[in-house]
Amino acid sequence: MGMDRRTFLKAGVCACGATFLPAWVGRVPGAGAAPALSDREASYYEVLADGRIHCLLCPNGCVRAEGERSRCLVREPRGGKYRALAYGLPCVLAMDPVEKCPLFHFRLPGNAFSIATAGCNLGCQYCQNWQFSQKRPEETRNFTMTPAEVIKKAKEYKASAISFFYTEPTIYFEYMVDIARAARQAGLPTVMVTGGYINPAPLAELTALVDAFVVGLKGFSEDYYRQTVDGSLAPVLATLKAIRKAGRHLEVVTLLVPTLNDRLPEIEAEAAWLMQNLGPDVPLHFTRFNPQFKLKGLPPTPIQVLEQARAISRKAGLKFVYTGNVPAHEGNHTWCPGCGKVVIERLGFQVLRNDLANGTCPHCKTAIPGRW
Repeated sequence: MGMDRRTFLKAGVCACGATFLPAWVGRVPGAGAAPALSDREASYYEVLADGRIHCLLCPNGCVRAEGERSRCLVREPRGGKYRALAYGLPCVLAMDPVEKCPLFHFRLPGNAFSIATAGCNLGCQYCQNWQFSQKRPEETRNFTMTPAEVIKKAKEYKASAISFFYTEPTIYFEYMVDIARAARQAGLPTVMVTGGYINPAPLAELTALVDAFVVGLKGFSEDYYRQTVDGSLAPVLATLKAIRKAGRHLEVVTLLVPTLNDRLPEIEAEAAWLMQNLGPDVPLHFTRFNPQFKLKGLPPTPIQVLEQARAISRKAGLKFVYTGNVPAHEGNHTWCPGCGKVVIERLGFQVLRNDLANGTCPHCKTAIPGRW
C-alpha cells in the first residue's frame, strides 16, 4: 500500500514533551469516514453453551452476544468468534522521552516511539486522553500500520524503544504482543504504560515479552476504584505483584485527585503495601491532578499534598519517590539513598544531568536500581 503524508497529528492529547508524527502508512479516513475495522481473532475468550462469548482478557469478564460491543469498545463477537477490532489501527503515534511514561530508572539513548488505539477497559473520570480512550475505533481517525511497519517507522525515526501509551494497551492485546515480538527481534525494548487491569494468564504472556511496565495504581481503596475509576483495586495489586515476581522493570504512578484519593491514611496504606509487597527499590511517582474530562470542577492537586505523600512514602522505607507534573520541584530528581546527594537532575521530562557511573552513585558508590 502506498504511503500517505499529512500534517502533524493534532488530536488534543495532553502531550507536553511529545512530538506527534505525520501519517505515513495507509490512508487516514477523512472527516466522517468509517474506517475498516480489523477482523483479527481475539485471544483469551470462551464460547458459552448459549453461543455468547465470555471474554477472559481482563477482570471485566464481558459476556456478549453476536454484534454486541465489549465494555472496552474494541472487541465484539462476529461469526461465532471474538474479534479484536482495533488491531493495526493506532489513533496516536508520537515520539516521547521515556520520562513521560513516567520511567525514571529506565534510561534510553533516545526517545520512545509511542502508540495507542481507541478504547479502554476502565472509566477514569479524570482521563486526560478521553478523546481516544472513551471512543470506539470507528470514532477516531486511525492510521493503518502492521507490527512490521511499526518497527520500520520506529527505526526510521531513530527511536530507542516502543511504548504502548496514552490509552490502555491491554485492550489491543494481540496487536501489542505482535509488536513486542517484532521489537525483540529488532533489538528494541518495549514499555507498557497500563492501569494493570488484566487477568493473570495474558499478563504472564506480556511479562515474557515486555521489558518495562509503568502501572497506574490509581488509588488505594475499593470505593475509589468503584466510584471514580469504574474498576476494582484487587486485580491491580495482583498485577503489581506478578510483574515484580517476573523480574521485569516496574515503576508505579498514582495521580492524587483532591478530595477523592489524597487522604493521608490512604497514602500511608499504599506506601506500606508497596514496601511490603514490592520492596523499597521500586520507584513511586505521585503526580499532580489537573482538571480533566468529568472532574473539571476540582482544583489542581496542592503541591503540599504531593510533598506530604512523598515524605510519608519515604518514611515508610521507599527509596525512590517522585512528584510529577510539577517541573523544577526537587521531587523530579533522583537522590542517592546512601549519601543523600542528587545523582540525576531533571526538569519535567528532561534530564539535565546524570552523574551515575555504571549505575552507581559517584559520591558513595551506592548502587541505584534500574536500567542505566
